[in-house]
Amino acid sequence: MANDLRALIRELLSEEIAALRAEMRGAVQEEHIRVGTAADLTEFALSVARRASDPTFAAALREGRMRFVPEPSPPPRHVPIAQPANASFTGAPPTLVTTVPATVLELMKPLITERDIAAVAEGETRLRIGRRSRLTPLAGDEVRRRGIRIERSAK
Repeated sequence: MANDLRALIRELLSEEIAALRAEMRGAVQEEHIRVGTAADLTEFALSVARRASDPTFAAALREGRMRFVPEPSPPPRHVPIAQPANASFTGAPPTLVTTVPATVLELMKPLITERDIAAVAEGETRLRIGRRSRLTPLAGDEVRRRGIRIERSAK
């Protein structure tokens, strides 16, 4: 019991120290991009090439202080159902209604802290964590307070 607690505190401290070191070196800046078509991808590549002439941008990119995060694609449009060629048309064609499953935020860290839960956007109701991930007690309290449902991943 005491050894488990010590191991948990040790893991928590090492994670927090690593986070503080990362902050001291400069936090990772995320830039959201939308790449849905070949034209979007070409425009993104050209923008990176233009910005690469800035030494600050190029250094941040090389050192991993900047990363690009794809924006989720928009939900698909309603797709009309094809009618047989000999069918008589009576009014508006039926449409196939599809739903897109809600995206679930994933945290695949071995130890999930209160800070990780605080970083989850308000309104999130589900969080997928790794099969062996553990929540600190404060993280568990925060999850319960916000009503977030935890799902274990098979990974």
